[in-house]
Amino acid sequence: MIRTLVSALVLALGLTTAGVVASAGPDERGPFAYPGEQPWTWDQPGSREQSARDPALVPVGKGALFVPAMSDPAVEPPYIVEQDGTIIDSFPIGSRAVLRPGIYKVIIGSGALTDRFERRVLVKEGRTTIVPATWSGLVVDVIDERGIPFRGSYEIVRMPERANIGLGLGADAELGEELRTWLLEPGTYMLIKTGESYRARRDFYTFRLQPGELLRLSLVMDRDDGSILGAGQVTSPEEETGIRNWRLHLVLGGEVEFNSRSDMVGFPSGHGFTLGGYLDFVAQYKPERHLVYSRIKFEQKQVKFPGQPFRKDLDELRFDALYVLRVLPWIGPYVRFGTLSPVFKSHVDLGDEREVVLVDSSGDRVRSLGTQSGMFELAKPFSPFELKGGAGIGFILAASYILDVNFRVGVGTRALFNHGMLSLSDDRNTPELEVVRRDDAFRWGVEATLVGSLRLTRWVVVTTEFEMLEPFEDYKNPVIHWNTNVGLRLVSFASLNYFFRMISDVERSDNLQTEHRLLLRFTWRIL
Repeated sequence: MIRTLVSALVLALGLTTAGVVASAGPDERGPFAYPGEQPWTWDQPGSREQSARDPALVPVGKGALFVPAMSDPAVEPPYIVEQDGTIIDSFPIGSRAVLRPGIYKVIIGSGALTDRFERRVLVKEGRTTIVPATWSGLVVDVIDERGIPFRGSYEIVRMPERANIGLGLGADAELGEELRTWLLEPGTYMLIKTGESYRARRDFYTFRLQPGELLRLSLVMDRDDGSILGAGQVTSPEEETGIRNWRLHLVLGGEVEFNSRSDMVGFPSGHGFTLGGYLDFVAQYKPERHLVYSRIKFEQKQVKFPGQPFRKDLDELRFDALYVLRVLPWIGPYVRFGTLSPVFKSHVDLGDEREVVLVDSSGDRVRSLGTQSGMFELAKPFSPFELKGGAGIGFILAASYILDVNFRVGVGTRALFNHGMLSLSDDRNTPELEVVRRDDAFRWGVEATLVGSLRLTRWVVVTTEFEMLEPFEDYKNPVIHWNTNVGLRLVSFASLNYFFRMISDVERSDNLQTEHRLLLRFTWRIL
């Protein structure tokens, strides 16, 4: 009892020995915060409760120190431990650092190393020194005028020193991004438009951070020019609707397109002009350490060739689901599942009467399908229907405003149900139209996916996705899908895009399939 009262008195007065934070024994930890901390604003419990939950053991002859987390530890910068001018190591915040007894310097905070703050701590044998969280946390959610989060950029300046702390970014939920938590010394700060200075008389917002506080701000920004329209502590839409950790997006769009195709299954080769639209729905669930991502996209277009009426062109219904467990901020296992198919029948325009001949994969005649004219059916609705899935490990290779690169590798499967689909295998030296009947197929093997995005300016974004399945039984014929998009944003609802797609899949076609598309895209975000 006496020992507990003495300990409480020491904590209340903030006493230290020569400026060193006192250590706490195991019996002194509890669910309470240190003076100056504001755990009611945190996503995590108080310092001592966090320390008590840490599973790391302190071996005989050593001690430990613990730096608490205010938000998700994965989105807070790690802390650095230094002794006698030598950096010992860096440790994830919210975890225990096991050290030899002695006096250490702990470097905490965001931004450059010179902008971070220090705490001196005393580590005693068999005890854990808890560093009281007397600093401040800041989370800035960048949204547009309709309340939609996006990856806008801003800068933070500490006043009155006018020190630029660094560049901050919003989060694009469709890419699975998360907001980072700034750890800063208490005081007055200014949020400014990227490229502006502390002398700005517009496009800025000032606020004050209290010791031990986790402050959440909403920064309203113009998507086109990055100007700041407003800011403040605003209740998030998730809290208002009671769907915390969920993000829903629904987009409708229309497109005007010029394209060039070569041997694409279900499409005539050559140049075309198309009109169409699409619906894109994304649901994302992101509790701590988990990511559940699902997407449904339906796209339908009509094509126009010279001297011919409009007819069906692109017809695609796609579903994708992904689950990731974040073991570390940059690595974690994943499980994925997806489907892809057209919705309506596919045809080829024969024009005048022409004999249709069924051939095998070697080009040898099997039998005649008779003389046909006009529109000849190649595939029934939902043909081909593709099921694919996989599991493995995902890596974040780069994560910055300019460049994002994600890589996944694991074991994958692909089942292709062609339902008697015919693909063109026409020999232009003969008057007949040759077609090949595709059988159902199943493959499994090693899968690898590389997804990257490059932001050249605020208006130009390049994205690419390379996906490969290397079958165990037929390694000479991998299944390859490569999609690249270069987008130029014209205004908030319109963009000019160039798409390139390449498919190598012998179960769909014996030829390499390529497609180039130049389109003007209009989007309307519903959610």
